[in-house]
Amino acid sequence: MSEQRFPGRNPDTYDPSGYFYNPTGSLPFPFPQGMPSPGWMGSSTFLNFSTADLPAGVFARAFWSSPIFNLRPYFRGLQNNGLVGNTNAQGTVDIWLPSGAGGKLWVQVGGLTALPWGTSGLRVLSDELSHPFDVSKLALITRQEDITTEFLGGAPSALSTFMPPGNGYPVSFYQVRLTFDYLIDHSAEAGWPSPRFVADAAYY
Repeated sequence: MSEQRFPGRNPDTYDPSGYFYNPTGSLPFPFPQGMPSPGWMGSSTFLNFSTADLPAGVFARAFWSSPIFNLRPYFRGLQNNGLVGNTNAQGTVDIWLPSGAGGKLWVQVGGLTALPWGTSGLRVLSDELSHPFDVSKLALITRQEDITTEFLGGAPSALSTFMPPGNGYPVSFYQVRLTFDYLIDHSAEAGWPSPRFVADAAYY
Protein backbone atom coordinates (compact mmCIF):
# COMPACT_ATOMS: atom_id res chain seq x y z
CA MET A 1 0.00 0.00 0.00
CA SER A 2 1.39 3.40 -0.95
CA GLU A 3 1.55 6.18 1.64
CA GLN A 4 -0.08 9.54 0.87
CA ARG A 5 1.62 12.46 2.61
CA PHE A 6 -0.46 15.61 3.12
CA PRO A 7 0.90 19.11 3.91
CA GLY A 8 -0.92 19.43 7.23
CA ARG A 9 -3.06 17.19 9.41
CA ASN A 10 -5.16 14.39 7.93
CA PRO A 11 -8.90 15.09 7.90
CA ASP A 12 -11.11 13.26 10.42
CA THR A 13 -12.91 11.54 7.55
CA TYR A 14 -12.00 11.07 3.91
CA ASP A 15 -12.98 14.24 2.09
CA PRO A 16 -11.42 14.88 -1.34
CA SER A 17 -12.65 18.48 -1.49
CA GLY A 18 -11.24 21.87 -0.64
CA TYR A 19 -7.48 21.78 -0.23
CA PHE A 20 -7.40 18.00 -0.82
CA TYR A 21 -9.43 18.14 -4.04
CA ASN A 22 -7.80 15.62 -6.36
CA PRO A 23 -10.38 13.10 -7.64
CA THR A 24 -8.01 11.51 -10.17
CA GLY A 25 -4.96 11.37 -7.88
CA SER A 26 -2.89 13.45 -10.28
CA LEU A 27 0.44 15.19 -9.73
CA PRO A 28 0.40 18.13 -9.65
CA PHE A 29 -2.95 18.34 -7.90
CA PRO A 30 -5.76 20.29 -9.61
CA PHE A 31 -6.57 23.75 -8.28
CA PRO A 32 -8.26 23.34 -4.86
CA GLN A 33 -11.87 24.29 -4.14
CA GLY A 34 -13.30 26.80 -1.69
CA MET A 35 -10.01 28.53 -0.92
CA PRO A 36 -9.86 31.94 0.84
CA SER A 37 -9.82 35.28 -0.97
CA PRO A 38 -6.47 35.73 -2.73
CA GLY A 39 -4.79 38.38 -0.64
CA TRP A 40 -2.91 39.38 2.50
CA MET A 41 -3.22 42.47 4.69
CA GLY A 42 -0.52 43.00 7.30
CA SER A 43 -0.76 44.77 10.63
CA SER A 44 0.60 48.30 11.06
CA THR A 45 4.32 48.26 11.85
CA PHE A 46 6.12 51.04 13.73
CA LEU A 47 9.61 51.55 12.25
CA ASN A 48 12.16 51.31 15.06
CA PHE A 49 15.32 53.24 14.19
CA SER A 50 18.69 52.33 15.68
CA THR A 51 21.82 54.48 15.96
CA ALA A 52 24.25 51.69 16.91
CA ASP A 53 26.71 49.73 14.75
CA LEU A 54 26.00 51.59 11.51
CA PRO A 55 28.25 52.12 8.48
CA ALA A 56 30.04 55.44 8.05
CA GLY A 57 27.73 58.19 6.89
CA VAL A 58 24.55 56.57 8.25
CA PHE A 59 23.27 58.08 11.52
CA ALA A 60 20.10 56.01 12.05
CA ARG A 61 18.63 52.95 10.36
CA ALA A 62 15.39 50.94 10.37
CA PHE A 63 14.27 47.85 8.47
CA TRP A 64 10.91 46.62 7.18
CA SER A 65 10.32 43.20 5.62
CA SER A 66 7.28 41.62 4.05
CA PRO A 67 6.51 38.01 4.90
CA ILE A 68 7.70 35.41 2.42
CA PHE A 69 4.83 34.99 -0.01
CA ASN A 70 4.03 31.61 -1.53
CA LEU A 71 2.52 32.73 -4.82
CA ARG A 72 1.97 29.19 -6.15
CA PRO A 73 0.52 27.34 -3.14
CA TYR A 74 -1.47 24.98 -5.36
CA PHE A 75 1.82 23.28 -6.36
CA ARG A 76 1.49 21.38 -3.07
CA GLY A 77 1.33 18.07 -4.95
CA LEU A 78 4.83 18.54 -6.37
CA GLN A 79 6.64 19.85 -3.30
CA ASN A 80 8.55 17.84 -0.71
CA ASN A 81 6.27 17.77 2.33
CA GLY A 82 9.13 18.18 4.78
CA LEU A 83 10.64 21.10 2.88
CA VAL A 84 8.01 23.40 1.43
CA GLY A 85 4.76 21.44 1.26
CA ASN A 86 3.70 22.55 4.74
CA THR A 87 4.00 26.27 4.09
CA ASN A 88 2.69 27.28 7.51
CA ALA A 89 5.63 25.47 9.13
CA GLN A 90 7.95 27.54 6.96
CA GLY A 91 6.27 30.82 7.92
CA THR A 92 5.14 31.70 4.42
CA VAL A 93 1.88 33.39 3.40
CA ASP A 94 -0.19 31.64 0.73
CA ILE A 95 -1.67 33.86 -2.00
CA TRP A 96 -4.40 31.92 -3.84
CA LEU A 97 -4.46 33.85 -7.12
CA PRO A 98 -5.03 31.54 -10.12
CA SER A 99 -1.55 30.89 -11.51
CA GLY A 100 -0.40 33.62 -9.11
CA ALA A 101 -1.39 36.11 -11.81
CA GLY A 102 -1.85 39.83 -11.35
CA GLY A 103 -0.85 40.35 -7.72
CA LYS A 104 1.29 43.17 -6.34
CA LEU A 105 2.72 44.10 -2.96
CA TRP A 106 1.60 47.53 -1.78
CA VAL A 107 3.58 49.25 0.98
CA GLN A 108 2.38 52.56 2.43
CA VAL A 109 4.53 54.41 4.95
CA GLY A 110 2.79 57.10 6.98
CA GLY A 111 4.03 59.72 9.41
CA LEU A 112 6.47 61.31 6.96
CA THR A 113 5.50 64.82 8.10
CA ALA A 114 4.97 64.00 11.79
CA LEU A 115 8.25 65.76 12.66
CA PRO A 116 9.88 68.66 10.76
CA TRP A 117 13.04 66.67 10.04
CA GLY A 118 11.21 63.46 9.04
CA THR A 119 12.36 63.26 5.43
CA SER A 120 15.49 65.44 5.65
CA GLY A 121 18.47 63.29 4.75
CA LEU A 122 16.29 60.19 4.41
CA ARG A 123 17.32 57.37 2.07
CA VAL A 124 15.09 54.36 1.33
CA LEU A 125 16.48 51.24 -0.34
CA SER A 126 14.60 48.15 -1.51
CA ASP A 127 15.70 44.53 -1.97
CA GLU A 128 13.74 41.74 -3.66
CA LEU A 129 14.33 38.07 -2.87
CA SER A 130 12.97 34.97 -4.57
CA HIS A 131 13.29 31.28 -5.42
CA PRO A 132 11.32 29.22 -7.96
CA PHE A 133 10.55 26.23 -5.68
CA ASP A 134 12.53 26.14 -2.39
CA VAL A 135 11.81 28.69 0.35
CA SER A 136 15.00 27.70 2.18
CA LYS A 137 17.03 28.99 -0.81
CA LEU A 138 15.48 32.46 -0.93
CA ALA A 139 18.09 34.86 -2.35
CA LEU A 140 18.48 38.38 -3.71
CA ILE A 141 17.41 38.67 -7.34
CA THR A 142 17.90 42.41 -7.89
CA ARG A 143 20.55 44.98 -7.13
CA GLN A 144 19.56 47.18 -4.21
CA GLU A 145 17.33 49.96 -5.57
CA ASP A 146 17.13 53.51 -4.26
CA ILE A 147 13.42 54.44 -4.02
CA THR A 148 13.90 57.59 -1.92
CA THR A 149 12.14 59.89 -4.41
CA GLU A 150 8.84 58.12 -3.65
CA PHE A 151 9.05 59.51 -0.08
CA LEU A 152 10.02 63.11 -0.82
CA GLY A 153 6.86 64.61 -2.31
CA GLY A 154 5.86 66.44 0.86
CA ALA A 155 2.78 64.26 1.47
CA PRO A 156 2.20 62.68 4.90
CA SER A 157 2.54 59.19 3.44
CA ALA A 158 4.13 57.41 0.49
CA LEU A 159 2.89 54.37 -1.43
CA SER A 160 5.29 51.95 -3.13
CA THR A 161 4.36 48.92 -5.23
CA PHE A 162 6.37 45.79 -6.00
CA MET A 163 5.57 43.14 -8.60
CA PRO A 164 7.31 39.76 -8.37
CA PRO A 165 9.24 38.60 -11.45
CA GLY A 166 7.41 36.61 -14.09
CA ASN A 167 5.52 39.17 -16.20
CA GLY A 168 2.33 38.71 -14.21
CA TYR A 169 2.77 34.93 -13.66
CA PRO A 170 5.18 35.00 -10.76
CA VAL A 171 7.80 32.80 -9.21
CA SER A 172 6.72 30.67 -6.22
CA PHE A 173 8.47 32.40 -3.30
CA TYR A 174 8.94 36.16 -3.04
CA GLN A 175 9.87 38.73 -0.39
CA VAL A 176 10.60 42.48 -0.26
CA ARG A 177 12.86 44.19 2.30
CA LEU A 178 13.20 47.95 2.82
CA THR A 179 16.04 49.83 4.52
CA PHE A 180 15.46 53.35 5.89
CA ASP A 181 18.63 55.38 6.49
CA TYR A 182 19.28 58.91 7.75
CA LEU A 183 22.35 60.40 6.09
CA ILE A 184 22.10 63.58 8.21
CA ASP A 185 22.62 63.66 11.98
CA HIS A 186 19.43 65.01 13.58
CA SER A 187 20.47 64.16 17.14
CA ALA A 188 19.87 67.76 18.23
CA GLU A 189 16.25 67.58 17.08
CA ALA A 190 13.30 66.63 19.28
CA GLY A 191 12.21 63.04 18.81
CA TRP A 192 15.47 61.72 17.37
CA PRO A 193 15.98 58.99 16.23
CA SER A 194 12.27 58.15 15.86
CA PRO A 195 10.51 59.97 13.01
CA ARG A 196 7.19 58.19 13.85
CA PHE A 197 7.00 56.26 10.59
CA VAL A 198 4.38 53.51 10.38
CA ALA A 199 4.27 50.94 7.56
CA ASP A 200 1.12 49.23 6.29
CA ALA A 201 1.24 46.61 3.56
CA ALA A 202 -1.03 44.36 1.51
CA TYR A 203 -0.66 41.84 -1.31
CA TYR A 204 -3.47 41.38 -3.82
